[in-house]
Amino acid sequence: MVLLTKLLQVLESNIIMQKRDKQRAVFIKLVNKQLEPHGKIYEDVVNDSEWYMRYKTTQRAEREFIKWGTDLIRKDLKLNGVAAAREMSWFILQWGLTTNNTSPAPAKKSKPKNNIKRASK
Repeated sequence: MVLLTKLLQVLESNIIMQKRDKQRAVFIKLVNKQLEPHGKIYEDVVNDSEWYMRYKTTQRAEREFIKWGTDLIRKDLKLNGVAAAREMSWFILQWGLTTNNTSPAPAKKSKPKNNIKRASK
């Protein structure tokens, strides 16, 4: 019985380690993809605790990255779409690059109202 318990503990430990290894591999893939336009990879930034603030991305590129990352998480970690999107949101919150806050051109102002003053009596 003791041997069986030990065996189960070892198996559970291995399963947990495999899951952590998969999560780490996905994290590194996400970082590498995010840094791709900058010619950098995970190993270049691993010792810089503020690396994600040193590089910028556009809002469009971030949206594309989120879609790509969600698909990666679904495939590699075997999560459903909702769970994968939630994990990707956490990644962006913690490790997402700074986005350029370029807003589209402001909408054209409407014509001013007719401000004709009435003559006083």
